Amino acid sequence: MSRFLTIPEEILLLSIDESGGISPESKTLDVVIASALLMDLAIRKRIDSDLHYLIHVDGSPTGDAVLDDALTFLFEDKTQKAPVYWISQLGLRADAYKEDLLASLVLKRVLKVENKRILWMFATRRYPVIGNQELKEVKARVRELIFGNELPELQDMAIISLAYYGSLLELIFAPEEIDQYLPRIEQIARMDLIGQNIGKALHELSLSFQISSKAKALLGIKTPEQKLEELVLEIRTKFRIEKDEDLPAWLRKGTDQYRKTLQFIDKEGTSDVYYHPGKQQYFVRDYASVFSR
Repeated sequence: MSRFLTIPEEILLLSIDESGGISPESKTLDVVIASALLMDLAIRKRIDSDLHYLIHVDGSPTGDAVLDDALTFLFEDKTQKAPVYWISQLGLRADAYKEDLLASLVLKRVLKVENKRILWMFATRRYPVIGNQELKEVKARVRELIFGNELPELQDMAIISLAYYGSLLELIFAPEEIDQYLPRIEQIARMDLIGQNIGKALHELSLSFQISSKAKALLGIKTPEQKLEELVLEIRTKFRIEKDEDLPAWLRKGTDQYRKTLQFIDKEGTSDVYYHPGKQQYFVRDYASVFSR
């Protein structure tokens, strides 16, 4: 049976709480989404990984717009680089990917937007019927897998690995369930080699995200220039970026795009912004409002 939802789509669904917002436990969501893109492309045999590098295998389109955007981006530079580098680079584009993933989930009738709130379309919390088979919500499916003893399919293995390495287990399980079933969770999370390689890189970056989130909470009222400088510093910390050249143009000082970023921050009064490279537009981080524009 063909897959109805991609791994990034299912990870994003996990992060949406009952109120239609992003769960507060999803602090590492940007790097988890980036890792999910790599894992999905690996399952589709577009990329691979050894102990040190991500390997380019096949640049042909997958048919999914978000995956194909990530694939094109990966194949623009075929030099050997570690998975952590590509997670960082895709993570820098994660805000745009989240917007596009939400739009895809709305088109697939899994989610709807109502009064700028993101809501599940069906009260049963199950996906539409595809090929005469009802697909369970990812959370229910993963829970059944962990509580049982069946062998996982590749997509479920990836979801568990991402939740484990990305510190998102609390989105799926109660604390006492994590304690009880951790050996089973760890066993499945470590089954796939590329999942392990991406997972280790994801874990490293997750720690950086937690540090940068604490630092961000301490920031006071600043000028637009200071806000932008602190945004760049926060992103450098999150994604462990040392070289200016690894920053996108909208965050790289001295570029025309950087000046446009500064103007947007000055206009909106916040540095909680992102740039969507496909739409070539800036947005404040409020994904539901995208659908009402």
